[in-house]
Amino acid sequence: KIEFFSFSFVVVSTAIAFVCCSHFLSAAVPVPNERQLQFMEMELSQFIHFGIPTFWDPPKEFLYTDNPTYHDCFTTNIDHSNQTKGFYPCLNPQIFNPTNLSVENWMEASAALGMKEICLTAHHEGGFALWPSKFTNYSIAASPWKDGKGDVLREFADAANKWGINICYYLNVQSDGYSALVKKLSPQQFIAQQIGMVREVLTQYGPVNRFWFDGTKNVPKNTNTTELWEKVYAEIRNVSPQTMISPYRGDICAEIDTVYTNDGPRPNSSDTTTCVKATPGKGAYFHPIEMHGITIQEGPDGNSDTPPTYWFWHPWACAKNITGCPWVGHANASRIFNSYVDTVGHGAVLNMNIPPERTGQMNTSVFQTMVLAGKAINATFKTDIANVTDVRSKCVVGAVELHSPSSFGTFDYIMAMEDLRFGQRIANYSIEFQRIGSTTWETLVPPVIKKPSKQQHENGVSDRPDGHDPRDSHIGHKRIDVPVVNTTTIEIGKVRFNCIHAYEEPITIRQLSLHKKKVFWEE
Repeated sequence: KIEFFSFSFVVVSTAIAFVCCSHFLSAAVPVPNERQLQFMEMELSQFIHFGIPTFWDPPKEFLYTDNPTYHDCFTTNIDHSNQTKGFYPCLNPQIFNPTNLSVENWMEASAALGMKEICLTAHHEGGFALWPSKFTNYSIAASPWKDGKGDVLREFADAANKWGINICYYLNVQSDGYSALVKKLSPQQFIAQQIGMVREVLTQYGPVNRFWFDGTKNVPKNTNTTELWEKVYAEIRNVSPQTMISPYRGDICAEIDTVYTNDGPRPNSSDTTTCVKATPGKGAYFHPIEMHGITIQEGPDGNSDTPPTYWFWHPWACAKNITGCPWVGHANASRIFNSYVDTVGHGAVLNMNIPPERTGQMNTSVFQTMVLAGKAINATFKTDIANVTDVRSKCVVGAVELHSPSSFGTFDYIMAMEDLRFGQRIANYSIEFQRIGSTTWETLVPPVIKKPSKQQHENGVSDRPDGHDPRDSHIGHKRIDVPVVNTTTIEIGKVRFNCIHAYEEPITIRQLSLHKKKVFWEE
């Protein structure tokens, strides 16, 4: 359970306080299962792309071009004959040789930023396995690292369990370039191989919290991918029923909307139906949202939200980076902080791609930036000026109120959380305030107007207050709003949450709180 800390302001609610209990209220709206609730509680997940592509050296003439990462044996026309000997078009395992690999270093950096899960590329699209699998000879056993006796997954699983970080694996069962293009396995051999590798990971390198399955495809000709997925799902559900599956099918669908309802597939089942577009308040099933916020090397300068994206660490990706390679100091810590507000504060789990460099450790500046950003997120959102928790109410104006005997002082964010054990019920809301000595309620966070006038649109009424994406009308797991007024110039004594529309009643506000931004680079 998330812990919140508050100061000694008086909190009053116009609704009856709700004491959490083990019994759920009946609801027509879809409700999440326990694994989905736990997933949303994570809030932060980290991708670590590490493997043979980390050690790829392109010819110098491609150093400053939009060259793709060479990770699946066929997406680039760059000559790699010097690195593919005996494995063409895949990279030769002999190039995989981290000089000072430390998974403890990964965990320390990730924990400092607040990561609750790490997704490691157990085998990426090229098929190179980070463990000595019995089902392929394209693995670290064929590399010079530790004389072929190393096991990255063993070190990773042991360290993750020690640090209390959930284990997630990217293991793309329908994209294995080496098995399809070099070994030329038959379709049935390929399916048996992928199932065997999944079983190895589940039984030897767990407990596995989640498999992150991609949508890319590289299989032997005439492979029945429907049969492949059905057998893989059956294996996962049989061996490890608690393991989540995402994002293109399974328990967590990769929708960008913050509405959690979806017409398929059915979570916690062997249903391999691909995800469909979210349906506001009308879908048959509950599906959490995962957003991919940022990666440390993207854009022509290595630090912007534009193509190309380098999933694995590549030194040349930062060749033109004027702010530092790849992350240096306040500018990039601020980027992470803002991404947290824009994603976790928009009801999603934020997934950031932060891979280690060729040494096998995090880049020093990256490590420092992760620590700095984590401190700012914790200082801002794990302390509050005032809060109220666990309130159940009808969907009414003033469903929840915060009172202070004197002014709240300056605050920069209003955070609201809905108790999603009962499903997503709140469909539109606003937040208002009263000045000290006044009885007039004024707008702090406007409601969503589906078809705003031109003037309303210009005033930002239909957009999130931070000005990024259109402001969704739901609360979801967590909503972080920016006040539309400057709280430094107003003495505010009351704040109230108004429920404007709900799919079901009663609504349950898990938390409503006020927060002051505490980022050390602005002090």
